[in-house]
Amino acid sequence: MKTLLPLLLLFLMSFTVQAQQSAVDYFLSGNARFKAGKYAEAIKDYDQVLKMEPKHVVTLTNRGVSYDRLNDHRSAIADFTRAISLDPKYAEAYLGRGLAKYNMKDYRSALLDYNKGIELSPKDSKAYMSRGLVRYGLKDYSGAIADYTKAITLNPKYEEAYYNRGAPKYNLGDKEGACADWTKAKTLGLKDADPYLKKYCK
Repeated sequence: MKTLLPLLLLFLMSFTVQAQQSAVDYFLSGNARFKAGKYAEAIKDYDQVLKMEPKHVVTLTNRGVSYDRLNDHRSAIADFTRAISLDPKYAEAYLGRGLAKYNMKDYRSALLDYNKGIELSPKDSKAYMSRGLVRYGLKDYSGAIADYTKAITLNPKYEEAYYNRGAPKYNLGDKEGACADWTKAKTLGLKDADPYLKKYCK
């Protein structure tokens, strides 16, 4: 799951006047490095922001996502948890922590974070898609299908949601529905659906 980078105006307002310019510079540099896949360098920039603004929730969350991309899930969780303690209503921190826990296969705890993140941000299609993965990990196939379906309702061209929905449908014996989803995913441009179509939908 990619972090959402809110508008610059929001950050300008959330930094103190004294630290504003250099903190924003480091923040924007960190975001640029994150987008370029340079996660370790992004973390260094976010570190600088947090030296000046240690309670900046969005920077903590972005650094957490960067740690998670480097498979340092424990550091990621620590950042997300700190962000949540500072702003209990910041959905992205819950969703980020849920992903880190999912990556550690701590599915039950991840589910709680996704539940809270979705409660705070009920129109986030990616959140439903990710919670579907968690439910699939828990073998809650019907729950996974419901989440993928909600993601598709919010974003009808969400190819990954169609692709992922195929597996729990297949596991529940709905081969026709699974193949229809994998076909739709392929139609939307997801080549990963091809092997499933060839193997299970002859």
